[in-house]
Amino acid sequence: MSAEQQTAPANNTNATNDGAQKKHVSKVAIAIIAVVVVAIVIVAGVFGFRAYSDAQYNNAVAACATASEDVRNATNDYNNLVNGDASEAAALTKKDVKDASTLDALNKELSVELPVYEGCVADDTAGFKSATAKLNEQADWYKAHTQSLQKAVDSVNASKK
Repeated sequence: MSAEQQTAPANNTNATNDGAQKKHVSKVAIAIIAVVVVAIVIVAGVFGFRAYSDAQYNNAVAACATASEDVRNATNDYNNLVNGDASEAAALTKKDVKDASTLDALNKELSVELPVYEGCVADDTAGFKSATAKLNEQADWYKAHTQSLQKAVDSVNASKK
């Protein structure tokens, strides 16, 4: 054989080995890329979930603060009525009104048990949501009782002699 023929098969063997190494390297590279992509997706998912959870927490805190402010305003309205017009109407006696039952209704409204303010004390999103629900109930209670107390005061005032 000539020198060219002997080198040609040797070169073909080297070419075949190079192709095998390229295939082997490309499989390893694909595996590494896949692992890196999975890791990136996991990290992005964790950060995404944390961002979502933080947003939910912040929204719950803000909603609780708003509900607390609503309770404060409703409580102030109720207390202003109790200490103002209702107090003046309650000072009247049965001799001062035509219908004594209006005084009884007013006294009944004034003797209701007030809700206990709990505030926005919580450690997590669920706690703040629960506190917000309780505060909304309290605000509704104060609004309803302010209206019913105002009606009782109006009835007493309308019954004055």
